[in-house]
Amino acid sequence: MDFNDRATGDAAILVSITQILLVLGTGTSLIRLVNPLNLISVLISALFFWVIYAGAAYVISRYLLEGHGTYAIYLRITGFAYPTLLLLIFANIILNSFPLILLVGAAWFVVIVANGINYIADLPIQKAFMAAIGAYVAITIIQAILTSIRIF
Repeated sequence: MDFNDRATGDAAILVSITQILLVLGTGTSLIRLVNPLNLISVLISALFFWVIYAGAAYVISRYLLEGHGTYAIYLRITGFAYPTLLLLIFANIILNSFPLILLVGAAWFVVIVANGINYIADLPIQKAFMAAIGAYVAITIIQAILTSIRIF
């Protein structure tokens, strides 16, 4: 992932497949998902999350925490960590509280991204966790704003 430029395309594929599985696992029927407009909407929202989260992690770790690395490697780290969000499906089955489902489902994703940032940005693990959590907070705020104006 660190040395292969084509890994970004592989990460995009992982993000897309994971998002389709998330949508199916949370109750959307396969017939509804086959509708091209629904499928495109699902894929765009996943790619939006991926690109913005990676950008936020990059900006936080590179400029606020004085780490290293390029945006492309942050895309790869985030893309390869994205399948861990499938824990949202299992958390949804076990738990009834939406905020708790998000916390449990996103925890492993943040841990994987933080370890990737720790490696690539040459930051201590505490700062890597700050960047990963800060990026998740940023994407949550951005999605809330865009949802309130009905873009996503």
